[in-house]
Amino acid sequence: MSSASKSLGKVSAVLTHRVRWLLRSSTLRLSLLLTAIFAVGMAVAILLALTFGREAVLNRVDTALEGLAATVEADDTEADTFSVIIRPLSEVGDLPKEFEKVVRTGGGTVSLKRDFRRAEDWRVLISRDKEGEPVLIAVPLDASEDALELLGNALWSTAGVVLVLVLVIGLAAGFLVQRRLARITGVLDRLATGDLEARIGVARSSDDLDDLAGQIDRTAQELERLVAQTRNLSASIAHDLRTPLARLRAQLESLPDGEERGAALEEAERLSGIFDTIMRVARIEAAHGTEGFEHVDLSALIDEAAEIYGPVVEDAGKSLVLSAKSGATVLADRSMLIQALANLIQNALVHGGPDITLFASGSEIGVSDHGPGVDPDLFDEIIKPMVRLDAARESEGTGLGLALVRAVADRHTAELELSSNKPSGLRVALNFTKM
Repeated sequence: MSSASKSLGKVSAVLTHRVRWLLRSSTLRLSLLLTAIFAVGMAVAILLALTFGREAVLNRVDTALEGLAATVEADDTEADTFSVIIRPLSEVGDLPKEFEKVVRTGGGTVSLKRDFRRAEDWRVLISRDKEGEPVLIAVPLDASEDALELLGNALWSTAGVVLVLVLVIGLAAGFLVQRRLARITGVLDRLATGDLEARIGVARSSDDLDDLAGQIDRTAQELERLVAQTRNLSASIAHDLRTPLARLRAQLESLPDGEERGAALEEAERLSGIFDTIMRVARIEAAHGTEGFEHVDLSALIDEAAEIYGPVVEDAGKSLVLSAKSGATVLADRSMLIQALANLIQNALVHGGPDITLFASGSEIGVSDHGPGVDPDLFDEIIKPMVRLDAARESEGTGLGLALVRAVADRHTAELELSSNKPSGLRVALNFTKM
């Protein structure tokens, strides 16, 4: 396929998309409906106006012909002129045959195929002259027909221009409203993905869409304040508890060696780890912009992660397999990605099978295992902070590992994708396609 054909195909696809996008506008649909109703109304009004106008003209002509017939004698040859035919009914043989047909029906309009006395349309009336004798009296209607045709053309042209204007105004209004709705929808999508700084901004239209935009902005502002307050509270609590926890740990280390001392130190270490993770998640969620970002080769990144955490996996009696397929280079915070992979590896160590796969493929990196896996209905739950599938919380883990991974994904506007591994297990990937 030539480049010109490809370009034409792209332009056609873009136009099709824009037309479908515009046709979704309720304002445009309402405009089209009103335009259709207006068009039908105009057509009916014009047809009625032309029909009744023609009837009125013919009635006036008939009245004039009756009056004229009553003032002449049919035998008076001077009464029959070029533009007015007045004949006794017995002397219509030299007139076109169409006149005879009308005479038999008592009068009417005659439309000739050829001009007769420079006219095609005649109004024929059977009346009585001033002697009371029945006569045929007829006049040409071409002037009246021309006037009616001119009137009809003027009405149809005006209706066409008005309809085009209404349609253009409807299209413009629909486009403007649809563009504003698209902006509102875009902001709602950003809020749904965690970008709580997204705002619509109020225009100067002072209409219902402005009211809606203002209400959404106020709601987003309040939501941002509450979320920030919650994050700060969690981080503050974790930070404030670290100091007494460190003193407690120091006091435990000063105790004589023993099983209870070791268990207490291990528990203190676990609590310290939880607080560190809470603060780390809070810092990631509170960060903005691309400060600290660099170009990261995803294939090289998983090599680095495998080098760091491979011995840990081996110590746990499991194997770490690398799968790198043309990993892309993305703009990211390297340390955050390493931390996210570490959490996924730790999660697989605790809940996965003996084999753990660390993969990079295109714009995607992640970890998969062959453990028992997770019910897909719970995928959205397990990425929430402090959520654990073990309701009794007897198994190892804090419920913060995947929450930190999600925070890292959100920080990079990446998709966190959870899926079932074949034949069993869990596959967790960070997809950077949207970056």
